[in-house]
Amino acid sequence: MAQVGSDDDPRTHFVGLANGQKVYAKRVQLKNPFLKDSYFLLDDSLRFPMSSVRYYQNDNGFFLRISDPYDRDDFAKRTISGRISKFYVSKTFYNNMYSPYGGYGRYGYGGFGGYGYGMPSSRNIYFFTKDDGPLQSYNYENLREALSDNPGSMALLNQYRKGKYVETGMSIAGAAILLYGMSQTFKSYQNGQGGSVAPTVYVGAAVISIPWISGLFKKDKITQAVELYNYERKE
Repeated sequence: MAQVGSDDDPRTHFVGLANGQKVYAKRVQLKNPFLKDSYFLLDDSLRFPMSSVRYYQNDNGFFLRISDPYDRDDFAKRTISGRISKFYVSKTFYNNMYSPYGGYGRYGYGGFGGYGYGMPSSRNIYFFTKDDGPLQSYNYENLREALSDNPGSMALLNQYRKGKYVETGMSIAGAAILLYGMSQTFKSYQNGQGGSVAPTVYVGAAVISIPWISGLFKKDKITQAVELYNYERKE
């Protein structure tokens, strides 16, 4: 049976209420009935309206409540825990169709939607908190301010910035080579010399792909900076 407990309660499933209470249970479920208000069900017996819950944890992880500009509730999943905690929420966007989500700003959602036609696409929006403070967009500028009291983390952020400059330069150079190769290929077809693609097309494509391929095999510097900050603060 669900119970109000203290922070040292050994159970790992709970909901945190807007009134400050933390209610523990063996099972925590978020129910979304058709055409009815969503609610949390604890141990198949105790209900809490979704609007009364600030955060919760169950088998799927820890989730923090957020609200969009139209007061629609959602819960973002935590992926990094510590003084710097990272969260994400998945949102569906429509190309040239109306969407109320214009991105995630320093303290919440920002931007405006529009109307039109297009296919839906889903992407993750990342943000973080420092010492359980306000939500901030998970980007270089905000993290540089949040991690400024840790020299090791700042060094990693500087490496990230330099790496981005290199990646941008390679992408621009690769695109230029690719366009040149395509123009040469097009000219050869116009002159009746078709049959082969200019080698510079392949060279340009290879240069463009280098930053993407290298990113698959190494952890990004921003994540390393956050993890180092959290690790050193535990000591």
